[in-house]
Amino acid sequence: MNGRGKKKPWRSPHAFVTLVTVMLAMILALVVFSSEKEEEIAQKKGGERAAVPQSIEEIKPVSSPSKEKVIITEDGNAAVNTDVLGFYRNNVVYTVSTGYGMSLSIGLEMSGDADALYINPHFSYEYAGNPDEAYCYLLKTERVPLEYAKNNPGPANSFANQNVTDFAIRGRTYDRVVPAAFTDTSNYGVCWKDNSGMGGRAHDGDLLRILIIRISDGTLMGAAQAKITYDEAKGSYQFVSLVNADVSVTGELSAGQRENLVQDTFTYLLNGNEQMSFGVTLEELVAQRPFIVVERPGRTYYNRLYDKDGRSIAKGTLSNCDIYAVNINYYGFGFFTVYFAPEPQAHGLRVEKLSEDGEPKLVIVGYDAFAPMTVDTFNSFLYADDVDLFGAAQYGS
Repeated sequence: MNGRGKKKPWRSPHAFVTLVTVMLAMILALVVFSSEKEEEIAQKKGGERAAVPQSIEEIKPVSSPSKEKVIITEDGNAAVNTDVLGFYRNNVVYTVSTGYGMSLSIGLEMSGDADALYINPHFSYEYAGNPDEAYCYLLKTERVPLEYAKNNPGPANSFANQNVTDFAIRGRTYDRVVPAAFTDTSNYGVCWKDNSGMGGRAHDGDLLRILIIRISDGTLMGAAQAKITYDEAKGSYQFVSLVNADVSVTGELSAGQRENLVQDTFTYLLNGNEQMSFGVTLEELVAQRPFIVVERPGRTYYNRLYDKDGRSIAKGTLSNCDIYAVNINYYGFGFFTVYFAPEPQAHGLRVEKLSEDGEPKLVIVGYDAFAPMTVDTFNSFLYADDVDLFGAAQYGS
């Protein structure tokens, strides 16, 4: 048989009604099940929202995610993604003496957490004839670049800055400064914020170095360093110390080593080099001896400097060197900085063990010119061939 005479069951009217009824029942069952499931999920969510912490320890601060920020680096603006790696305690103020009635304070008397550490530097000199004297701070970190609320540096004596006494220097000249004091989270001056893209392990801290400079004449008033660490127990970054950065305080050199550097600096500045004479006298140098700052910044203060023979070089030339800096004021004309490094490194060798007795022989590797007051005065100290290399327009921060 070919089956041509058989009836097709799906073509029967009774079978068709039965099939439609079954399908409608299945759809209704699915709708009811879905509604009950949604109600169950909503009840669970509502229960979670209604949950109350049993103790204060269960309450955790929540920091909003950071958006993409522009971090100002020494070489210009670099847009990077900044991760929220922890919280930041801004409710502690640290103060350190730099000698002779002078002191530097950093930090805020502000409770709670914020999404950065605000440096908020302030310098005071109790014997100063003018209590409103303005100061600028050359701020350097070892790991994470600092962020500035204002990216348009200008003269400290401008109308907009007439009541400001604390500035962050944004370049090599003191006519490129921004107000450094904290006002609010939009007008914060200068801040530090961790960034996983800048190297280091999770929750690594940093070391902040500060040179304090009187703007009116470029006099160096002192140097300090602040340590930033992450407190695992509190889950926050915070300043944990502020100390005078001179090696006589930090112990990074012995008293004898420090004195050797000072004497070598005197000799160098008196004799000059094959390119120029510094034009100073022994009496002038000796008069400034009490105010000399010798510190170990680890690297040069600026992107370019002069080598010991007076030729302009990039700081990368000394990338293998563990730098020590001797800073001597030249009254009314700012200050000299003469850089030293362990002798093997000065010859281009990257070595860990610098000497058998633990006291490395330090030799001069370069210097910074004094009195970088404005773009014009800064360039006036340079030979014409060096203006393009050192000129503020090309120099950057």
